[in-house]
Amino acid sequence: MSHGASLSKSDLRRLERLAEEAGSTPRKILKTVLRDGFEYTEWFVRQVNEGDADLKAGRAMSTEEVLSVIEQQRASRGRKSSAAAA
Repeated sequence: MSHGASLSKSDLRRLERLAEEAGSTPRKILKTVLRDGFEYTEWFVRQVNEGDADLKAGRAMSTEEVLSVIEQQRASRGRKSSAAAA
């Protein structure tokens, strides 16, 4: 039994554009679109592409840097709550 689905011309163009942005093919990305929807899949691809661009531009932090920032924030919160308690 074959289950066929047809997309409008605008959805086909949308699928082709999304596949290109994702570095994929329309056939490969269609399963994701059918499962998650166009809007979510487009958002997700944009987020991945923005993350890739950030990495390529050097806008990233090492694990050690992230842990250091977290520790600084924790220490700052500790000082604030100690001062408020006094």
